[in-house]
Amino acid sequence: MSEVIEMIMILIIVTLCFLMIPFNLQPNTVIEARKKFDTFIRLYGKPYRYNVREYEHRFQIFRSSLNKIATLNAHRAENDTAIYGITQYADLTDQEFLQLKLADLKQSQTLDKFIIESKSSEMKDDIIFSRAKRAALKIPENLPKVVDWREKGVVAPVKSQGACGACWAFSVVDTIASITAIKRQQNVTDLCVEQVINCAGNDNFGCDGGDTCRLLEWLRSNNHKLTTQKECRTVLSLENGTTCLFGKALKGEFMTVEKYTCASLVDREDLMLRYLANHGPIVAAVNAISWQYYLGGVIQYHCDGSFEELNHAVEIIGYNLESNIPYYLVKNSWGPRFGDHGFIKIQIGKNLCGIANRVSIIDLI
Repeated sequence: MSEVIEMIMILIIVTLCFLMIPFNLQPNTVIEARKKFDTFIRLYGKPYRYNVREYEHRFQIFRSSLNKIATLNAHRAENDTAIYGITQYADLTDQEFLQLKLADLKQSQTLDKFIIESKSSEMKDDIIFSRAKRAALKIPENLPKVVDWREKGVVAPVKSQGACGACWAFSVVDTIASITAIKRQQNVTDLCVEQVINCAGNDNFGCDGGDTCRLLEWLRSNNHKLTTQKECRTVLSLENGTTCLFGKALKGEFMTVEKYTCASLVDREDLMLRYLANHGPIVAAVNAISWQYYLGGVIQYHCDGSFEELNHAVEIIGYNLESNIPYYLVKNSWGPRFGDHGFIKIQIGKNLCGIANRVSIIDLI
């Protein structure tokens, strides 16, 4: 009898062991997350690797980021749809990311009314200041299906604004550089963005934030000429302080603003396409809060388009109407390691990320 009981006990133990195997084979999510976090720290050279308290704090934020990334990717409908993953910002809370990368666009109450400061006859006829019910996008006839101004050699390299809150300056200066190259029919020459960051007035505050429209107003009203990056000297030291080295534009130079728009093109994204095709890159204010984990592909979701959420400024350098998901090609200022080598693709026609809320088209003389 004891042998039977012993045999039964052995069978029970063996059965329990087999039942437990699947659980033992399951990966430990915390261990996997920590492996990813350690790789992340090394890849991006994070400074808290040996600070136990900060390491653990950032690890918990990183784990939360992994959950957010999984949620973002759960809505992918096509292979071309945006994909999200671990970026250099995966150890930041939403608020920290907002403060670090998106707190630099200070909007003017006056200019937020979408007043065109200076408009050509074509702009007078075409631009409608309206936030009416969303209409279907009407593509203008004879418009190129694909426009990428990089192919013409007129787009400056992607830059990194780092911890300096100056997206307002980078987007405008790089767009002026592009328009200059187009008008001169030559390759782009990098312009001195530091000159604008250090010197621009009209309620612009350097690395503490500024406004694209107020910058354009200041450049035009003062007839300021941007110097090249090669010749970049921003201030001159004097006994009583410093003075900014902005030259006055001479006749025939293309580096000074003649006219510009600060307009809402919601429901008129066809105009954005037309200007991108026929004029060159343009400036747009956007809501970039969801870009924290962006790796590539076309953004279709998770990007609020309301005017109140605008927090960043970018240069739009082209579009693609032949793609399965038609998109704008957007140049950012977070360095070439961000997104698709520094670029973002945003679906056309839905005012995603608020891309049509506040658009500036620049003309130079």
